[in-house]
Amino acid sequence: MNLLNGIDYGTPKSESENMVTLEIDGVTVTVPQGTSVMRAAAEYGINVPKLCATDSLEAFG
Repeated sequence: MNLLNGIDYGTPKSESENMVTLEIDGVTVTVPQGTSVMRAAAEYGINVPKLCATDSLEAFG
């Protein structure tokens, strides 16, 4: 959590109408296509330690 925005989801929210389903640590999650794994985990309350992901930057690499 950061002090300015509350929860830091790791990357910006995807606006795709297409949904994808994946499994993170045994939990099935469904999110818009293009959502990062870090954001999908955060949206479902799954804690994944991170050092360099922030929702203030566009995804790259």
